[in-house]
Amino acid sequence: MCFYYNVYGLGVRSALPLPELIAATEMEADVVIRRGRVGPPLPEIARTGSYFHTTTEEAYFFWDRVGTFLVRKGEEIIVDSCPGVDECVVRLPLLGIVLAGLLYQRGVLVLHSSAVSVDDVAIAFLGNKESGKSTMAAVLYARGHQLVADDVVAVGGEEAGGPLTLPAFPQLKLWPAAVVASLGEDPAALPRLHSRIEKRARQITYGFAHRPVPLGRIYVLDRGPSPEIEPLRPQEAMVQLIANSYASRFSRPLPAARRVLHFLQCAELARDVPAFRLKRPPSHALLPTIARLVEEHLANGTSKRLPAS
Repeated sequence: MCFYYNVYGLGVRSALPLPELIAATEMEADVVIRRGRVGPPLPEIARTGSYFHTTTEEAYFFWDRVGTFLVRKGEEIIVDSCPGVDECVVRLPLLGIVLAGLLYQRGVLVLHSSAVSVDDVAIAFLGNKESGKSTMAAVLYARGHQLVADDVVAVGGEEAGGPLTLPAFPQLKLWPAAVVASLGEDPAALPRLHSRIEKRARQITYGFAHRPVPLGRIYVLDRGPSPEIEPLRPQEAMVQLIANSYASRFSRPLPAARRVLHFLQCAELARDVPAFRLKRPPSHALLPTIARLVEEHLANGTSKRLPAS
């Protein structure tokens, strides 16, 4: 039995049900997801924990309690899951870093980020792990803006409005405290991502951007004594883009040709899209204030950026 979906502008035919994705009718698929055995055997140092390896045409991902995933030529994902592992556990990396690896193979710049559409302009939030990227997307979504992507933001292609942010799938992943603070909802009513993880999955039933949205702003999340937005130089923005891209998360060095392409993509995005540092204290109580600050920053057309040098 096959299942058909749309994600990041791609048609997907999958042997696995992927309820997080947007269902589609039967089609000629751009991407095929199937089950199968994946080899060769792991190196001795990777018998436990996780192991990633990339070549020009393949990406190999392994987690000792989940399974192995092989991504080929941006067109195929082979899933070799561990016996007895819950399907929701398999889907966590499959719809995260594994899918990011496939997009990367297709020449797309993939950021560890969350994005919303405000008046048909996408804004992306970058930052370290647990910096609040999903929370910022959630609070702006709750204020009437459309979700574009959570955790994996793909930038591919351009139009007159600028580089395009491709729509992912309608789900937010939030810690219980963030569910309450950003959405005003009871986290107990939402399913956990994993039985051993408190983080919750919030399906988006309306307010999702189904079409690509021009990327107009990048906000790098940081700590500060009070909410504040300051411009970044293109060089600073480029450093942040490289650091917060999925390509940089792979443990093995990228092939030389891929490294050059990735460098150029980050440089062009830093040149073309204004980037800012969004400072705020770690207080959920200030989320409405911070969201209004971002909205006003956009509405005022504040695009001042520091010179390149």
